[in-house]
Amino acid sequence: MSLRHRASEEDEILAQINVIPLVDVSLVLLIIFIVTVSHILTPSIRINLPQSTRASSMSGMETIDIVISNEGIIYLNDEIVTMKELEQKVAVLHKENPEETVVISVDKATYFQRVIDALDLLNGLGIAKLDIRTVKGN
Repeated sequence: MSLRHRASEEDEILAQINVIPLVDVSLVLLIIFIVTVSHILTPSIRINLPQSTRASSMSGMETIDIVISNEGIIYLNDEIVTMKELEQKVAVLHKENPEETVVISVDKATYFQRVIDALDLLNGLGIAKLDIRTVKGN
């Protein structure tokens, strides 16, 4: 009888699953995921926006984003485009959703004629909803 009792105790010990290594691996994967996502979500285009005392938040809005860097490079939704490509692509996007707002982000050191050219182009396309992105200053 004692042999039988001892065998059943060993079976119980072997039947347990150790979940601590599983939890450790899961937490390490979660940390790796969090660190990776923070690098993916940071914008790749670095610009110094002009300051405004009345800047407002535009979070949650569907927008067409146009960025003009201080070198005069134009980005449409994080893709480098020429002025002609900008006109064609914005026309298509505007046709798909005429209520979508166009947001222009311009580096404060940008040659201003480049901004005027972009605004003229958007005006020629009949875009009525246009915002210029700034940061809230003093």
